[in-house]
Amino acid sequence: MFKWIALLSSVFTLPLVAFGAIVRLNGAGLSCPDWPLCYGKIVPPPGLEIALEMGHRFVATALGIFIIFLVFLAFKYTQYTRFRSLSIACLALVILQGILGALTVTMDLWPPIVSLHLLGGVALFGLLIVLTFLSFKEDTTAGFKSYNLGELPQFSKRLFGLIVIFFIILASGAANSTTYSGYACEGFPGCHSDSLFSFGISGASSMGTNATSFPKELDESFLGNYQDEWFHMIHRLLAFIGALVIIYGVIVTLLRRKESGYRNSGLAILILLVTEFSVGIANALYSIPIPISTLHTFLAASIFGVFSFAFAKSLIEPEN
Repeated sequence: MFKWIALLSSVFTLPLVAFGAIVRLNGAGLSCPDWPLCYGKIVPPPGLEIALEMGHRFVATALGIFIIFLVFLAFKYTQYTRFRSLSIACLALVILQGILGALTVTMDLWPPIVSLHLLGGVALFGLLIVLTFLSFKEDTTAGFKSYNLGELPQFSKRLFGLIVIFFIILASGAANSTTYSGYACEGFPGCHSDSLFSFGISGASSMGTNATSFPKELDESFLGNYQDEWFHMIHRLLAFIGALVIIYGVIVTLLRRKESGYRNSGLAILILLVTEFSVGIANALYSIPIPISTLHTFLAASIFGVFSFAFAKSLIEPEN
């Protein structure tokens, strides 16, 4: 039962991350001004935005119940003892997500909180993938132990490094998305269509939120009138450089392995990464259409999930 609940939790989490993007892109994040109820009611008033917001909350609540049940099973049955730490970590993350979800509403979609909420969802998905893989490999994980970061096998450390790099790209994307800076640049590779490489052009209009999360002094002294352009172009720069590093790392770390599971994971990451980069370009050129932007978030979480799968596998089979 434990492994199936873990799998169900993983299956719930990936679309939940994309669902959160749909809520944000439809401007439904504040359709309910209170939390956890909506206008003080368990059954919310009608309306598409309210349905999206409350639907996201209901699915997130179901995920929390699944994870609580995982922790219960891990402590009740001795055969799941070795999964207690991972189960508790998942529970801690889902509780943190609930707190961030509440703050997202009560703090009026403050970009740093919304960004942390998105990143927390992706991190939870990755952790659930690790837990699911290990629980399905129960017969081969009898010797599995919880590692400290410094004790990880060398192969696992290299994979973890690639995961950290990708998470940094995710963080820049979250900042770009939650400040609505994606609307600030309509060209590629430059920010604006009439310049090949540019951050800000005199007279260029920005559709972003130019009065968001930064103090006025910083906005005037460093970011100037092009705060959104800077956010957007820094994300592009990090994504480009990070993607090159990840592609090289995947080739030398996963594709050269004899085991087909690692090679297939590496191939999947490369395909998803190229697709993600293409979708990101389309996102800018077509002014953040909801389907494309949602796909952008979904692909990012999927890449993180495949990385997490390979990392979990390396904990059991680090050398072969």
